[in-house]
Amino acid sequence: MTGEHDTEVADATRPGGAGARRSAEAAPLLAEMTRRDVRTGRQHLESAHAAHLVVSGPDGEVVASCGDPEHPTFIRSTAKPFQATACLEVLEETGDPSRLPDDDELAVAWASHRGEPGHLGTVTRLLQRSQTAPDDLTCPPAVPEAAPGAAPSRLRHNCSGKHALFALAGRALGVAGPALLDPADQVQRRVLAVLERELGPPLAIGVDGCGAPAVAVPIGRLATGFAGLAAADRFRRVRQAGVVHPGLVGGEGRLETALLAVGVVAKVGAEGVYGVGWLAADGRSWGLAIKAVDGAARGVAAVTAEILAATGVVPPGTWTPPPPLGGGVPAGQVRVTDEVARVTATLAGIGVGRASR
Repeated sequence: MTGEHDTEVADATRPGGAGARRSAEAAPLLAEMTRRDVRTGRQHLESAHAAHLVVSGPDGEVVASCGDPEHPTFIRSTAKPFQATACLEVLEETGDPSRLPDDDELAVAWASHRGEPGHLGTVTRLLQRSQTAPDDLTCPPAVPEAAPGAAPSRLRHNCSGKHALFALAGRALGVAGPALLDPADQVQRRVLAVLERELGPPLAIGVDGCGAPAVAVPIGRLATGFAGLAAADRFRRVRQAGVVHPGLVGGEGRLETALLAVGVVAKVGAEGVYGVGWLAADGRSWGLAIKAVDGAARGVAAVTAEILAATGVVPPGTWTPPPPLGGGVPAGQVRVTDEVARVTATLAGIGVGRASR
C-alpha cells in the first residue's frame, strides 16, 4: 500500500487530480501561443501554459514568485550540474589526474545534448577514460534530436555524457554496469548526497527517463541551488566547463546554450523544468527555477528568456523562442503574459542585472 507521504507527493504533481493535495497557490498562466488569421492578420490564442516560478536571492530568500514556491517538482535533468559535481568530487579524491575529464568532456557530462557530431565525439572520448564501450552505457538506446533518421543507440541518448561520467566515477569506486544507477550503491549514494546537500532532503526519488535516480524537491529549492551553482567555488569546474563549451551542454537553437554563451549558468529538464543562476553586477548570486504544469518546455523557455533579458541579466535578443509554423513558415507567436511583467518589474527594482561583458 502506498504511504500517506508518498501519495501526497504524487498528488501534488497532479493539480486537480482525484484526491490531489493542491499547491498553496495555483500556477498562473505565464505563456501563450497564438496562430495568425490569414484574413485579418489578427493573432488568436491557441494554447496557454501555466507554471510555478521562483527567483531566489543570495541568502536563499524568495524575492519573486508565481504560483507556489513549495511546489513539489521532479527536477529531472536540471540535476545534472550537481550530479557532475558529485562525480568530479569522487575523481578528485583518487589523486590521479588522468582520470579527470577535460572541460569539454565535463560540459557534455551535464548535457541534455542534441546528438550532434561534436556531442557524440566528446562522449566517446570521455568513455575511453573508463575503458567503457558505447554499447555498455547505462542509458537506453535513443534517436538523437539532431538526426531523427538515425538508428537508436545508447551513445545517441541525450544523457549519454552523464552516464559516461557515472562510468568513470564508478571505475574509481569499483562499481560498473547496472549498479552505477542503483540508489543504494556507491556512485548514486554520492550523487544523492550532493543533491541533498545543495537542494535539501528529497520529497521523492523516482527513475528518470535515462534510468538514473530522479529527485523531487520544492521548486524554490531548485532556484536556491542554481544561485549556488553560479557562485560557489565547489562548482567552479562544472560551471567553467559549460561557459567555455556552451554548445556541448545543449546544442543548436537551445536556450541553455545561448545563456551559457553569455556567462549565465542554465540547464533544461524534461517536463518543462528550467534552472538558471547568475552573478549580478554587485557580485551577489541569484537563481531562477520554473516548472510548467503541462510539462511543455516551449512556454517556460520563453518566460525564462524574457525575464532575463528584461532585467538586464542577458542582452536583448540573446535567445528568441521559435514561432509556431504553418506550411514551414512562421504562422503565430509565443508570448508571455502580464504576470511575467509583474515579476520583471519586481526584479528590476531589486537590481539583479549583470555587468556588461
